[in-house]
Amino acid sequence: MKMLEDKLLILVKQSHQNLFTRLKTIPGIGPKTAIMLVVLTGGFDRFTSASELCSYAGLTPIIRQSGSSIKGRPRISKMGIKS
Repeated sequence: MKMLEDKLLILVKQSHQNLFTRLKTIPGIGPKTAIMLVVLTGGFDRFTSASELCSYAGLTPIIRQSGSSIKGRPRISKMGIKS
């Protein structure tokens, strides 16, 4: 597993070094998360908007509401890729 992670890191650094470096500056995003973001999004070229990326990742909120008196609790959508 470690060998595959190392090879993936080398490939990401070769093709997306600048993006990889910028992603790691975000608090809470380490090397592994940055690699996965680059790989899964194709260097963020796979999506034309933030909403497409959020839908793909399953982070789009769902608001259920019927009329004006019954309000459901907002939830995160189950759409997107399965982990």
